[in-house]
Amino acid sequence: MSEEKFIGYFRLVEACQAPGCPICRCVANESRGYLDALLYEQVTDPDTRRAIRASWGFCNWHTWMLPDIENSLFGSAIIHEDLVTLALRRTERLGDRGRAQGMPSWLGALLGRQRRPSVLELYRTRAVCPACTSAADTEKRYLETMVKFVDDGDLQAAYARSDGLCLPHLFAAVDGNGASPETRTLVERTRKKWASLGRDIASFVSKHDYRNREPYTEAEAASYARAFEMLVGAKNVFGNDVHARTSAWPARPRAVSPPEGMPT
Repeated sequence: MSEEKFIGYFRLVEACQAPGCPICRCVANESRGYLDALLYEQVTDPDTRRAIRASWGFCNWHTWMLPDIENSLFGSAIIHEDLVTLALRRTERLGDRGRAQGMPSWLGALLGRQRRPSVLELYRTRAVCPACTSAADTEKRYLETMVKFVDDGDLQAAYARSDGLCLPHLFAAVDGNGASPETRTLVERTRKKWASLGRDIASFVSKHDYRNREPYTEAEAASYARAFEMLVGAKNVFGNDVHARTSAWPARPRAVSPPEGMPT
């Protein structure tokens, strides 16, 4: 049996036994594992610390995952002591236009000098959270495994018993693996699960009629929470739109070199 199947396949089979989207479960579990290993083995590793500095720390999701990791307090404190110090140094002249602007842009252009990015620009274009980079790679591997082995033994049976993929992960599976018999099979099987959920939540709603005397089934009672995850994925796996779609806080596609003299 190939290593690819061993690593992805059996963890995916196991994730199908839990409620909700199995890919969301795998991403969340491996994110915790990534952070656990980092805090235990790599807190003082220079490359790791540079990556964390470049992203100004972890994202909201992965930062608040830290307290849930056993024995994470000391390692988290070491990392964040450094990040707090850096934030103070980087923002020392924030808001002081007279000193922060430096050479006027027109004069710099006249002299052929490229303007250094401001601290705000540096923050807005900071590197992606390293835990998110790892999670994105994890997500891609599990989606590929799901599509490749969609008709294979234990995974097929486990998926049949699961809640199926969430909408974002089904789209990602099709987008990343293209049109194929395997992706069509995955779409068909997932849509059947969504249709079953639709019947459960419709029945849950209809049974709220004051004349109803029939009790809710377990599936009906859980239907609204299952619908939440079906439509948007598991809690915290996908971000919100509050900042991602505003001009004030654009997405951060890459890192930008800091202004001269600014710590990295």
